[in-house]
Amino acid sequence: MKTTILVLAVLLIAGCTGAVVFQADMPVPNGEWDRAWKPEFAFEIQDTVSQRDIYLDIRHTGDYPFSNIYIFATLTGPGGHTLKDTVECTLADPTGRWYGKGAGFIHSDRVQAHVLYRTRNSFPRSGRYTIALEQAMRTEKLAGVIDVGVSIEASPAHK
Repeated sequence: MKTTILVLAVLLIAGCTGAVVFQADMPVPNGEWDRAWKPEFAFEIQDTVSQRDIYLDIRHTGDYPFSNIYIFATLTGPGGHTLKDTVECTLADPTGRWYGKGAGFIHSDRVQAHVLYRTRNSFPRSGRYTIALEQAMRTEKLAGVIDVGVSIEASPAHK
């Protein structure tokens, strides 16, 4: 019995380590994402061989008026090399039901295929990287967004 519990504990610990390389969130001022507010996330990369998945994390209330959000994501690496993408994050299905996990009126939309920014990304140089996010919707102030963030995780092994 003790051996079984020990084996399960070791497997649980091993399964939870090493997957998340970086994760950070920033609260949206006043719960309203103004186009002028462009949060930036900085992180260090030493491993230039391993592949990483990059996610954009969006937390919003049930009052968010759209079923998606467009974001300009700017990834800047050592030496100033910049890659700018437009990312559509689908937050609700066609019937209006929110994707993601949450309780009550707060929904956390993370690790959905629709918020995946880059898959199996290899960082070509070691050093400091930044990702800046800018809301790219047609409205200047986007109500109902609580916070935004970035998660970088080890890519799953090839199947």
